Amino acid sequence: MNDTQLKGRMMLKVVGILYIVFAAISIFGGLAAIVGGAALGVAMGGDVAVGLGVVAAVLGLVAILGSVFGLVVGILGVKWCNRPDKAGVLFVLGIVLVVLAALQLLAAFSGDGSTSVVSALIGLVLPVLYTVGAWQNKQSLQ
Repeated sequence: MNDTQLKGRMMLKVVGILYIVFAAISIFGGLAAIVGGAALGVAMGGDVAVGLGVVAAVLGLVAILGSVFGLVVGILGVKWCNRPDKAGVLFVLGIVLVVLAALQLLAAFSGDGSTSVVSALIGLVLPVLYTVGAWQNKQSLQ
């Protein structure tokens, strides 16, 4: 099948690139949280500072793990955007992304600010676009 016949090819490629960029930024942010948490614990001393340092380091590690998943999804989206035989895998990854973004949206509703809800709604856009692009490629296969 010719690549130009894949309707979701460009959407997967663009969203995949955005995922790669955002994941790289988040990985650096997670590393900064780990280093900052360690520096806080060492520089300030005391139980409270060490506790805050540990919390910052754990949050940084969680951010890195989540970002690595986003990085993998982005790389696969860019790499497989021309392959309708891989559209099923990309579609499943897209569904996982949508579920994670929906959980983040639900968590934002339990928070105290409308800013986090708006941010979570915006965070739902990329997973939906990724899933739609994969679905369009999947339909091209049939």
